Amino acid sequence: MLMIRDIRKDDYIAIDRLLLQLHRLDVAGRPELFLYMEHYMSRESFESLVGNKDVLTILAENQGEILGCCFVSFFERSGMVSMKTAYIDMIVVDEKHRRNGIGNALFQAVQKRAKQMGARRIDLMVWNHNQIAIEAYESYGMRPQRCVYEKSLS
Repeated sequence: MLMIRDIRKDDYIAIDRLLLQLHRLDVAGRPELFLYMEHYMSRESFESLVGNKDVLTILAENQGEILGCCFVSFFERSGMVSMKTAYIDMIVVDEKHRRNGIGNALFQAVQKRAKQMGARRIDLMVWNHNQIAIEAYESYGMRPQRCVYEKSLS
């Protein structure tokens, strides 16, 4: 049975494995921007996020196997209507378990917890090459907010 719980410091190895799956997707999609890394984040960076009361860190597990995770930070808008916003920094589901409702379960948990923490909206950024994630986010009721354009000068 799928369980959503807070990430603990001893989850580092499993979470690092998941975050590297996401990073490899970005390396493949935009090799001119992303470099291969052995670890997505250091253990120290991971532990500072997990221990931070202003960052929501949750995971999905089934019978002890970690299947997905999500990191969410909170901020107030600047220069816009003031409102607490939950920003999904990273959400990833193990590639072997995608399209089984795990991402949706994580998103629903984020939505509930963010509301409890006083957030009035959820934002996230996704690269255009990650079409599976875009389809998932739209199925959760998210809509595009803005576009970032680029032009290479090389």
